[in-house]
Amino acid sequence: GTVEEDVAAPAASVVADVHSDGTTSTFEDDVCGEEEEEENDDDDDDDGTASLSLAGAEPSPPARSGSEDGGKSFVLPSPLPRHPENDGQSCWSKPDDSIFRVRGPTYLTDRVKLPSAPAPFRCRGVDVWLTDNPERHIARHPSVLGGNLRGGGEDTFVVNFLLPFANFAAYFAVPPLEDMPPNLARVWEGFVRGDQQYRDARLKMLPVVLDGPWIVRRAVGPGSAPALLGKVIPLQYYFTPRSEGRGGTYEVDVIISASRIATAILSVVKGHTKNLSIGFAFIIEATTEEELPETVLCSFQIHELHLEDCPELPECRLDDDAGSSSAEDE
Repeated sequence: GTVEEDVAAPAASVVADVHSDGTTSTFEDDVCGEEEEEENDDDDDDDGTASLSLAGAEPSPPARSGSEDGGKSFVLPSPLPRHPENDGQSCWSKPDDSIFRVRGPTYLTDRVKLPSAPAPFRCRGVDVWLTDNPERHIARHPSVLGGNLRGGGEDTFVVNFLLPFANFAAYFAVPPLEDMPPNLARVWEGFVRGDQQYRDARLKMLPVVLDGPWIVRRAVGPGSAPALLGKVIPLQYYFTPRSEGRGGTYEVDVIISASRIATAILSVVKGHTKNLSIGFAFIIEATTEEELPETVLCSFQIHELHLEDCPELPECRLDDDAGSSSAEDE
């Protein structure tokens, strides 16, 4: 069968197990442990499942202003507070990139992974916008990143997860090519210039649970197997050049709701976001000696996310999409 068929079936089985007895005894063995990469890499990805857990965690219906218990409403700002603000809850931080293991300089011969060097793309902030109709090309929206996405004049890499109930977006400042390690500048430039197929075959995400329930740790895995997102989830790309003092944007939309695998894994971590501290790293896969060693491109960490406190996405008539490159929905 297809990659999705091969993975979705055991994932669905795990969901049934979780619902019936609260365990995930078959998850790692049947899903995360599968070897699917053509090069027979034991560690790398890339069934697309490891990255979906927090991004796909489905909350209880969020509390709106004027809650039934009459309590005072609290709405988080855009972007989310930076740790340790807000008592260390519903906030983001910059993790130590050495927690993410990536392909070393001799990976093609020895398959050895090493702790990543520091990521060159600085995290500018993270948004969680509640909405029943998550927006594609979220960079067009004037409210994102507190309204300061493009005004500062710096280019920004945007990763926008389209969840069934929200836009979950992270923003990273793109440094000049000359400020990046030469091999990383090469893979980034190739990613920007590449077509849909090239980008889908290169962009990986690696989640690492820093604190959380054992069931989530088991679902996400030990943090050594990045997911090649384009294998099982439709991706869309919206690259907007800088103009008149406004910074350019390089947006990747990860359409979680369009994947049956993501839908299955939703249930594994449902209801645990308040008890999670999880780091996310984005990596452009290195496939030649000239591109090695890999380095995390950018990363962020989310702490104890209370979805009911997140703001609703303001309604806004957005301009028609331009410069997009998209995958067909499954």
